[in-house]
Amino acid sequence: MTDATTEAVLPPTPTPTPAMAEASVLAASEAPAPEAAAPEAQSYGEFKLPDGTTVDGEQLEQATALFKEAGLPQEQAQKFIDLALSREQAAATRGVQAFVDLQTKWVSEIKADPEIGGTRFEASMAQASRAIDRLGVPGLREALNLTGAGNNPAIVKAFVRLGQMVSEDRFMPGRNAAPAASRSPAETIYDGNPKQSQ
Repeated sequence: MTDATTEAVLPPTPTPTPAMAEASVLAASEAPAPEAAAPEAQSYGEFKLPDGTTVDGEQLEQATALFKEAGLPQEQAQKFIDLALSREQAAATRGVQAFVDLQTKWVSEIKADPEIGGTRFEASMAQASRAIDRLGVPGLREALNLTGAGNNPAIVKAFVRLGQMVSEDRFMPGRNAAPAASRSPAETIYDGNPKQSQ
């Protein structure tokens, strides 16, 4: 036996129709989309740099602005800093190595040069050094060493030749040399033979 008072009466569930499904799709598309949560503004602490490394402040500000725009956390931003620094260090190392390789090549060419190298190398370097000293230009030797130009075969040859010219100078008496024996006017006119005047 069933008790009518305890029995719940539920309305019948409607059977979905194509019109109802279409209406629910339209209603869902018209409803405002929930707003996406705005990314939280990032703030960055000090980035870790290798010892002895500095970063240009303006470049770091530009990078930090990009990190914030992308919403990167500190750890990921640090990875980009590390990558940038390693690339810069690699480029600097390649530049230094290229300079050293060029200097080594030039020195080998000088030592092998038939005109100034081989057994003449030491004497050639002494002549080049003498030319630099003789020119007396302050800072010339330092500039040649600093730039590496002092190892360029063409420059070395130029200084060697200049040194040879300097060493070939002969002594010429100056203005303070002892005067020659005085000559009479007749000797001067007739080139030292006064008898020709007769």
